[in-house]
Amino acid sequence: MRRDFTRFFTPGSFGWLIAQDLRLSLRRLQGMFGALKPRTASLILLAALIAFHGLAWPVAHWLGEDGDQRLFYPSLAAGVLFVLFWLVSQSLTGATRALYTRGDLDLLLASPLPPTHILGARAIAIAAEAMGAVAILVLPIANMNVLVNGWRWLTIYPTLLAGGLFATAIGIALALALIRLFGPRRTRVVSQVVATCVGAAFVLSLQVLNLFPEETRENIIAAIERSEPGLFNRHGLLWLPVRAAAGDLQALIFWFALAVGLFALTCLIMGRAFTTSAVQSAGLGAARTKPRAIRFRAQRGRILRHKEWRLIARDPWLLSQLLLQVIYTLPVALIIWRSLGTQSAAAVSVAPAIVVIASQLSASLAWITISSEDAPEFLASAPVTRAEIEWRKLEAVALPLGLFLALPLIGLAFVSPSAALWAVVFAICAASSTALLNLWHPMPGRRAMVMRRHSQSKLIGMMEHLLSLLWAVAMVLTGLGSVFACLPIGLALAVLWFNRPSRATA
Repeated sequence: MRRDFTRFFTPGSFGWLIAQDLRLSLRRLQGMFGALKPRTASLILLAALIAFHGLAWPVAHWLGEDGDQRLFYPSLAAGVLFVLFWLVSQSLTGATRALYTRGDLDLLLASPLPPTHILGARAIAIAAEAMGAVAILVLPIANMNVLVNGWRWLTIYPTLLAGGLFATAIGIALALALIRLFGPRRTRVVSQVVATCVGAAFVLSLQVLNLFPEETRENIIAAIERSEPGLFNRHGLLWLPVRAAAGDLQALIFWFALAVGLFALTCLIMGRAFTTSAVQSAGLGAARTKPRAIRFRAQRGRILRHKEWRLIARDPWLLSQLLLQVIYTLPVALIIWRSLGTQSAAAVSVAPAIVVIASQLSASLAWITISSEDAPEFLASAPVTRAEIEWRKLEAVALPLGLFLALPLIGLAFVSPSAALWAVVFAICAASSTALLNLWHPMPGRRAMVMRRHSQSKLIGMMEHLLSLLWAVAMVLTGLGSVFACLPIGLALAVLWFNRPSRATA
C-alpha cells in the first residue's frame, strides 16, 4: 500500500504534477506578503482568521433562533450565489493566468505527459487558489454556526469544496470559449473584463433582496415558503447547493457528485483544447505589430505626456486592471443609494464612491508612470530635469483619470448638481494626495504588478487607503452640511505632511 502511494508522486505522475502546481500556488500566496518572513505572514493570516470568526458570531446567532426564520433560505441563497460568483471570477482569472503568464507550459507540452493530466493538475491548483480566497471569509461563518446552531453546519465544508470544483470547470470552459471567440491576443483582456463583471455580480448578490421593492421581496419570500414549482422553489435543482449548505445530506451528495463529474468531464474533454490554446498564447510574444510613423515635436512637456499616454493605451490588460477598481466600488455605492432611497442620498453614496475611485485610480496611474518606468536610463540621459519629468508624469495621470470619472460625474450632476460639484473638488484633492504619496515614496516594480504594488511596502498601501477614507468621509460630511468635515480634511493634510520627503532625500 505504501509503495503504491509513493508511486503516485513519482516524477512525471499525475500526483507529482498536482504537488508541483500546488507548490507554485503556495509561492504565489507568499509573494503577496512581499519581503515579510513566513512566520510574520502566518501571524497576519491567523489574526485575520480570529477577526473573521469574531465578526461571524452575530451572523451565526442571526441565522439561528434569534433571526427571522422566513429569511433563512433567501439569505442563505444570496450567500451561496455570492460564493459561486466569486469562485467563478477567481477561476476564470486563474485559468487565464495559467494560459498567459506561466512559463512552463511549453516544457510540459513537449513532454510525453497526457494533456488531460496537465490540465487536471492545473485545474486542481486553480480550484485550490479560488477556494482559499473564499474560505477565509466563509469557513469562520461555518465554524461559528457549528458552535451556535449545531453540527449540520459542517456541511458547508464539502459544499464549498464542490463549489470550487464546479466553478473551476466553468472558469476553464469560459477561458477556452473566449479564446475561440476572440482569439488568443484579445482573450487576456476580455477574460479580465468578464471576471471583473462576474466579481461585481457577487458583490450585488449579497444585497439582491434589498435591491427589490418591499412588495416584491415579500412575494419572493412567500414563494420560497410555499415551495411551488418555479424559479423560487427551494426543492428544485437550482437550489441544490443552497440545500446542501443548509445541511440536507441528500442534496449534498447530489451537489458533490455533480461538481466532481463536471470537473472531471471538463478536464477529459478540454485537455486537447487547453493544449492548443496554450501554444497559441505562448506565441503572442513573437507577434509583430505594423510600424507607425511617429512625429517628433519640440515641446518637451507634450512629448513626455504623449509617451505616458501611449504606453498606457498600448496595454489593454493594464486598463482592465484599473477598470477592476471602478467596478468593485460602484456596486457598494448602488447598495447604499438603494438602502437610503432618496435623491439626496447621492451626496452620501455615489459622490464618496467617486472620490474613492479617483484616489485609487490616481495612485495606480502614478505608480505606473513613476515607479514602473521601463526606460529610466533614457530619461536620466535626456536634457530634462527630474522635477520636470515627474511633473509631466503627474499631468499625464490627469487625462485617463478624467476619462474614467467623466461618466459617473455627469450622471451625478443630473441627480444632484451640488453633490457633483463637491465630488469634483474632493476627487481632485484625493487624487492629488495619493499621486503625491507615490511621487514621494516610489516603489519600483513591473507594470503587471499594479494590483500587487503594495507587497513591497504595506505602510504606503495603508496610507493610500487612509487618505481615500478621509477624503470620502469629508465628502459625506460636506454633503450633509456638517462643519465636522474640516476634521477629516485636516487629518488628510496631516497625513500628507508627515509623509512628505525630508530635505535629505528630496
